[in-house]
Amino acid sequence: VSEASTRTAIVTGAARGIGAAVAKRLAEDGFQVAVLDLDESACADTVSAIESAGGKALAVGANVADEQSVAAAVEKVSSELGDPTVLINNAGITRDNLLFKMTVDDWDAVMNVHLRGAFLMSRATQKYMVEAKFGRIVNLSSTSALGNRGQVNYSAAKAGMQGFTKTLAIELGKYGVTANAIAPGFIE
Repeated sequence: VSEASTRTAIVTGAARGIGAAVAKRLAEDGFQVAVLDLDESACADTVSAIESAGGKALAVGANVADEQSVAAAVEKVSSELGDPTVLINNAGITRDNLLFKMTVDDWDAVMNVHLRGAFLMSRATQKYMVEAKFGRIVNLSSTSALGNRGQVNYSAAKAGMQGFTKTLAIELGKYGVTANAIAPGFIE
């Protein structure tokens, strides 16, 4: 815990669900946590839960699919909490439909949040990790990566997340940065 207490983690999509649970757990383990979500005010519950348990957290509003938004968010985390060396790429959306009914907008929206978001967040934080010779990137995939009716966009994004993760591990491993993917099924 003493080593972790000097570390700053960013969790995307941390206003609720898996992201909120991960943010709270990291704080419990001694990390300072940037609670990142599209709507900064939606992060309030997660931040107050962490703070009332004695942890340190910062709410950050950001669109992970937007390059400028990501750059500003990571800069804010670095200056207000500390250089981020742990990143949990959890932000995600679903726009389910059967292939013949799926719109291009629904395809792009899902790809942008999941894959472009993980790319932009990882690219923006890796410099802090490489500099520290320590980093942890955890990407949320899904059992849907194996295929799931009505989720051609989500399944493709989550399968893409696995290839993305393997490549990050190859590129960043020599700098003390690990990259892993978790693929949950339905959760409570």
